[in-house]
Amino acid sequence: MSGRGPRGPRGAGRGDQSRGRGDGGLNPYGRGRGDGANPQDFGRGGRGDGRGGRGDGRGGRGDGRGGASFRRLGDDEHTPGSKIFSPPGENITPEAEVETKENQIVKENQGLSLSTLSLADFQLPLRPGYGVAGTVIHLRTNYFKMTINAGKKLFKYTLTLTAKHKEPKKDKKTGKVKAPLVPPERSRKRRQAFALLFQHQDFRSIGHGVATDYGSIVITSKELPLDRDGTKEYVIVYQELEDREPASNPILYTFKFSYGGLVPTTELLRYLASTPTDPSDFTGKEDAVQALNIIVARTANLNTGVFQSGKNKFFHYPTDPETYDKLGAGLIAVRGYYSSVRTSTLRTLLNVNAQTSPFYPAINVLDLITQHGRGDWLTVEYFLHLLRVKTKYMKHKDGTDAVKIKTIIGFSQQLDDVLDNKGKVVTDDKGNVKKRRNLQVNPLNAQQVKFQCEEFDGKILTVEKYFKDKYNITLNTAQAWLLNCGTRDRPVWIPPELCEVMPGQAFRGKLSDHQTSQMILVAARGPAENARRIANGAHRVIGFRGNNPSLAAFGVGVDSKMIVIQGRILEAPPVTYGRKSQITPTEASWNMRGKQFAKPIKITKWAFLKLGGVRLESNHIDSFKRALKDYGLGTEGPSAPQPFEAPLPGSEDANDASIEKVFKAMFSTGIKMVLVILPNSSSVTYARVKYWGDVRAGIHSVCVLAENLSKGAQYYANVALKFNLKNGGVNQLLPNQLGFLNNGNTMVVGIDVTHPAPKSMEGSPSIAAVVASIDNEYGQWPGSIRCQDSKKEMVSTLKFMMQERLKLWIKTNNRGPEKILIYRDGVSEGQYKTVLEDELEQIREACKEIYGPRPQPKITIVIVGKRHHTRFYPTDARTADNKGNPVNGTVVDRGVTMEKGFDFFLQAHAALQGTAKPSHYVVILDEMKLGAEELQTITHHLATKAVSICPPAYYADILCERGRCYLAKYVNGRWPPGKEFDWNEAPWTGGVHKE
Repeated sequence: MSGRGPRGPRGAGRGDQSRGRGDGGLNPYGRGRGDGANPQDFGRGGRGDGRGGRGDGRGGRGDGRGGASFRRLGDDEHTPGSKIFSPPGENITPEAEVETKENQIVKENQGLSLSTLSLADFQLPLRPGYGVAGTVIHLRTNYFKMTINAGKKLFKYTLTLTAKHKEPKKDKKTGKVKAPLVPPERSRKRRQAFALLFQHQDFRSIGHGVATDYGSIVITSKELPLDRDGTKEYVIVYQELEDREPASNPILYTFKFSYGGLVPTTELLRYLASTPTDPSDFTGKEDAVQALNIIVARTANLNTGVFQSGKNKFFHYPTDPETYDKLGAGLIAVRGYYSSVRTSTLRTLLNVNAQTSPFYPAINVLDLITQHGRGDWLTVEYFLHLLRVKTKYMKHKDGTDAVKIKTIIGFSQQLDDVLDNKGKVVTDDKGNVKKRRNLQVNPLNAQQVKFQCEEFDGKILTVEKYFKDKYNITLNTAQAWLLNCGTRDRPVWIPPELCEVMPGQAFRGKLSDHQTSQMILVAARGPAENARRIANGAHRVIGFRGNNPSLAAFGVGVDSKMIVIQGRILEAPPVTYGRKSQITPTEASWNMRGKQFAKPIKITKWAFLKLGGVRLESNHIDSFKRALKDYGLGTEGPSAPQPFEAPLPGSEDANDASIEKVFKAMFSTGIKMVLVILPNSSSVTYARVKYWGDVRAGIHSVCVLAENLSKGAQYYANVALKFNLKNGGVNQLLPNQLGFLNNGNTMVVGIDVTHPAPKSMEGSPSIAAVVASIDNEYGQWPGSIRCQDSKKEMVSTLKFMMQERLKLWIKTNNRGPEKILIYRDGVSEGQYKTVLEDELEQIREACKEIYGPRPQPKITIVIVGKRHHTRFYPTDARTADNKGNPVNGTVVDRGVTMEKGFDFFLQAHAALQGTAKPSHYVVILDEMKLGAEELQTITHHLATKAVSICPPAYYADILCERGRCYLAKYVNGRWPPGKEFDWNEAPWTGGVHKE
């Protein structure tokens, strides 16, 4: 049943797009790591000291889940056991041939210039050598060796796709032919079109040797019979998988194939076995790897029980709702696998990792709404937006169910006339009165929505009456909000009780705090279990084991055993505290009992703020004051902190008004630092505290949960760390442990960009941050922060933010740095070139304007990778920590690293739970001519605490997240569709309070 109404307005738009970003400020804005006792409070300032206090808070999952086994997570076996993954009979020695070739390549590299390694049309530094420091260990890694038949020809074809109706469709009102159809991009319909295409005899004759990315590439094991011009068109008549026959006026899809050449697998194998002195102009590595990924993914793509969510991620969706692992509020956790073809010295490898993601359950939509919680209808609509559902109320001629697939646009909604500023109705160019949704009233139900129905002689019917008369369906919940499964212009109203959620749909929005904690419980698995899942279960989903006919057709094979590589354990540097006392960290943590901070700063005027009526024991504040004194902070002026309190009435707006009021009161009394005691871990409350403190009042805030104040001295020590850092102090030093960094002529920089979450307000900005050291103590990391255009990865205002960092460094040291070591977080391999062309140019321009005719600083840029899927598993319990992970300080620069480039993996932290993820460091520019040993040691020593990446990249990432707090309402994926971000009305676009 359908009705028609005019399209509503798009929203306020962006006006003149004036950013009003502000100057970012020069005041210090580094961040401390803190203790993680409150996972939302990241501190500010220097390196911090602790995540230690968080260790006992979450606890383990234990064995209580019981049934969370083979079926519960998408047919993926839950196999707890030994902490060391050690399959019987497997070799635990790296391939000697690979190590020999690695050494040969490095030896030749040392006699070559920087420009000899070319990736496409830009250069990367060659590997200067391999590290030798530390204890040598052997590790398994989640890579499987691939075999490629060099004599097998593989053919690549590129294609374009166009669509049209068999008979031109005309607008019923105007009689004009409608605009041409736009082919779907990577959607369910596009996949179905490819499935119909491959039924053509040209493809059926090839058998298993046909694979596609469902975009613009097809790989075949035999040559297609193209026309003389090297192209060929295939026209298919589209019909849904569920339909018995095409529609009366079906869509015709035309695939135009063009020959793209042979896949250069032979050349790839030759390149991986070559050395820098071998003559080679091979530039087809990316093409070959892309084709191999398409081939490997074929089995999963053709499995109707496997669903893809994200690039190279495949999930086996559970078929029995009774086995769902529920996250709460209408979501479930589904386990799957990631796979990606990678290259390294002398071999091609398949990287496979376990994944867990939130999905919608395949249940009735009315039940889904009930599970989610009715609440605010806009929130429910956001949750359902673009969800695919199937209906069965229509029938075939023989009386059997006719399954139809629909997409939920939103709820039915009251439409009001659009009025101009004089109160007159506004019409479109066709004379229709413009309508807009009235968001102040609830959606309409099947008893309220009426329309003129041509099928029943133009009678006015309610939706409830229509389904009764047309399909003999009596609605059980006629008062439920109606779903619009058409478009805004041409709505199709369907009661939710008649819709079933299609399986395999991943949730793209932001999880609630509770759902996040549940997801962690479901997803976190120890390293040995993680390895067993991959080794024993991934082949069921990805299909890379045994006599896989798909792989065999392309001459490709994958070994069933993980490869073994060499790693090294670097020694942790001694950490110096006040009074020159030293501590040597163990397992990336240490106890500060009896120690004072290296450079404590007296606290001038501070307060504590109780939110939401939390209760404090009388001794809590006194205990915290003693901790401040014990660690050397003390206080100046009145020793007693001023108490403040603010209620949290309930609604977000009322809570925000209460927080605003109390921060204004504290500002008026000159408060500089506040201990905020939170009643719960609400991310919304935390975000508003940071906004009013950082942006509007200029008051440093440290947030703690009320329940954590009873944890005792170690917890108070961790909170004191944050106080000192935010006050400009230095908690600990690494004298003579940072090589050339201790000379005081190098500025270390961290750069990152974060993007709005899926389903955020349309056009919500990305947030860029730059942090930098100011001296050779590396205890404070001031920063700059700004908004920029949505989803833009490169930092558009990097020149100005780098100038701010350089000016502060010069102000502190009375001279400019001779060297700049940059850790750039958050860019993919395909963006290395853009960093060198765009961001490096901005950095050089900033230096030229600051330095003038004086010598320019030498620059080294290291990319920090966190979103990779490499994991390491100890082969010996003596080289593992108590959770079975490699011990902190494990570095890997052989076996799975770049075949000729300069990169390494470093696990500097001890994982709190689950499988540890090392960070990946890739050098893309090296004017400082760093050695492998030198860079690895510096990076490790900077990151001796329990964080996974080195401090500059870590703080840049945290600063970006703080920016997200300031715009949480817009960028955290909880905004209903249809509203567009307005830069002119934004509460924040850059910088913080000048105080």
